[in-house]
Amino acid sequence: MISSDMVSSALGVKVIKSSEMENAVREWNELYRNSAVWNDSRVISLCLSSAISREFSRLVLSESDIYADNDNYINEQFKTLKSELPIITEKACALGGIIVKPYISNGKIYLDTITPDCFFPVDFSENMITSAVFPEQLVIGKNCYTRLEFHRLNPKNNQYTVENKCYRSSSKNSLGSACSFSEVPQWADMKDYTVLENSEKPLFAYFKMPFANIVDPENPLGISVYENAVDLIRQADTHWERILWEFESSERAIDATEDIFRYNQNGKPILPKGRERMFRTYDIQTTGTPFIETFSPEIRDTSLFNGLNRILQRIEFNCGLAYGTLSDPQTVEKTAEEIKTSKQRSYTTVSAIQRSLEYSLEHLIYIYNFYAKYFRLSVSDAVLNCTWGDSVLEDTEKEFQRRLQMVTAGLLTKEKFIAWYFHCSEEKASEYIPQTDSLFGGA
Repeated sequence: MISSDMVSSALGVKVIKSSEMENAVREWNELYRNSAVWNDSRVISLCLSSAISREFSRLVLSESDIYADNDNYINEQFKTLKSELPIITEKACALGGIIVKPYISNGKIYLDTITPDCFFPVDFSENMITSAVFPEQLVIGKNCYTRLEFHRLNPKNNQYTVENKCYRSSSKNSLGSACSFSEVPQWADMKDYTVLENSEKPLFAYFKMPFANIVDPENPLGISVYENAVDLIRQADTHWERILWEFESSERAIDATEDIFRYNQNGKPILPKGRERMFRTYDIQTTGTPFIETFSPEIRDTSLFNGLNRILQRIEFNCGLAYGTLSDPQTVEKTAEEIKTSKQRSYTTVSAIQRSLEYSLEHLIYIYNFYAKYFRLSVSDAVLNCTWGDSVLEDTEKEFQRRLQMVTAGLLTKEKFIAWYFHCSEEKASEYIPQTDSLFGGA
């Protein structure tokens, strides 16, 4: 992949991407793909990084209700984004953030999702990336073509420019020399320069994890949800290897001298068929009774699993998850205050990610509206409707039963109960309540 120095030199801009962040993103990506530097044929991955990212994505979206309102065209286009949200959220959690870049093709809005290792931020304002370079590479024959797509917003006059440049090289790791888009059939219709007026925001949205960047505090990029647990994840993988070795090394066996077995034509002892793995033979000449002894040591599984469980609990704490998410829930303390504190930690983390996601979705709605008007596909402005559940902190079924009992006891109106359950107004809730006919037709 091309480097930030190559992009800076080609476009004459300063890329905001430090070596510390590049190394961190590379490490997060390796962890997410379960191929960390310490993973090999002996120390296999427990897949904790991908599991943590997927669990956060599930918690964030489990009870969400997200849709675009007030415009039918954008509402239909937005459904594609909604179906991809679980994957988008999972990757953002793993890699610290992700860029979603909508584009128009044949009257429909499609999405490009770009991970931090595949874009270069150039400028940012008020925690928003306002300029960035998005490279794309294609291999045709012996040549590798690289397209640099430079998006830039001028906040002073709300002018948005998209600049494209094409380069030809013999390697993916270099730009090579500038060339024409006509050499690449897929890019033949690409414009070198496009100017869009009256854009108040960038035409790409950055979904960022809401945590302080401890890798490079001056960098606008986010950090992974498991950045504070990288060493603990390594310890968990290593400790799991010890557990596997404990079972393998403690496997029952029978040690015996070869002279207690019959020999085959090659002079090798004939072991019981189907039980060859159990016997370990020794070519030792005995003067008396042949030697045979059973090897069956005690397995230290309890202490080893307790150690792993403690490591998993530290990972949960450092990642902002409740105890029992990764660790054994049977070992979690059961006092009411401890359970509440543990759930509160997870709820706080998930709520922060939800707020960040909602901010990005509002940005995307703005982009949808901008493109719909620019290409005259719609004239009205769509608005984002976004509600989040609270099942991380509360048991939804228990809360349902509590409120239902209040309705039965006359302490809560049916309208308020239905409005809570369906996330709607009380006026809308009244429409769900069936009309009761008068007894005997009004008599």
